[in-house]
Amino acid sequence: MDSAKMCGFLATSCVLLLTLLGDPTEACSCAPSHPQTAYCNADVVIRCKFVGNGTRSGLSVQYEIKTTKVYKGSEAMQELRFLHTPAMASVCGYEHKENHQGEEYVIAGMLDNNLVRISACSFIQPWAQLTPEQRRGLSLDYSKGCSCQIVPCYSMPCSVDSNSQCLWTDGIVNQMWNGGSQDKSAACLPKSGNPGLCTWQSLKSEKSGFLRKARLRQ
Repeated sequence: MDSAKMCGFLATSCVLLLTLLGDPTEACSCAPSHPQTAYCNADVVIRCKFVGNGTRSGLSVQYEIKTTKVYKGSEAMQELRFLHTPAMASVCGYEHKENHQGEEYVIAGMLDNNLVRISACSFIQPWAQLTPEQRRGLSLDYSKGCSCQIVPCYSMPCSVDSNSQCLWTDGIVNQMWNGGSQDKSAACLPKSGNPGLCTWQSLKSEKSGFLRKARLRQ
């Protein structure tokens, strides 16, 4: 057996051993992802309600949903009825809790043979828990920053490698990636007049008129 095949065999064996002998959650590890990164990397971003329990078929679980809004994707996504995820937690399968049925969620998924697939690492957040700035990002601003790159800072010192990158420090400053100021209220966007330079920009708006608020609630 050549070295390449041997490496592949050993890697597969390790995965099987983790699945069969270890804690099934240990094999799934998710890197931190800013909402903008999740939006830009996804094929589909929607707001929806789960209307049924998951149905298992082989190595996959299918969840029935009702789509209420499409933030990214074709018009056909408005009729999207099912989300698909791995059946096993060890390969990052997503499990939706029954007591959260009917609650609206924002979900970022990937297209695979006309199926929308999600995982435990996908952006799946209750709509009610998103800040007004995150809602604005989904509707207006995140799409403008997809040429930029958000780089998590895991330990100091840290730096960026290019002008198109923004350093994400919530994990250092707040000891948590989700819930920090950059996560909750900012986006990494091209600077006006210098599109090759990306900088953190606040999504907070001084405008608080009725029409503005109504638009962000949609």
